[in-house]
Amino acid sequence: MAMTLRLDEAHDQLLEALAAKFGRSKTEVVQIALDDLAAHADKSARTRAAFDRVRSRDAELLERLAR
Repeated sequence: MAMTLRLDEAHDQLLEALAAKFGRSKTEVVQIALDDLAAHADKSARTRAAFDRVRSRDAELLERLAR
């Protein structure tokens, strides 16, 4: 599926510069950026879930340590 990406001039210049710097097409740079953003979001969600599990499991201990 194709998509038209509309960027302001500054972002288009940045995308062009990144593509040139890494020897990639602008499309490849956008795809890499999306993959990285998705991986970061997934990692953040997993980190939050792990923190919530520990906080729930060790709530009493954490409360005692806070005193």
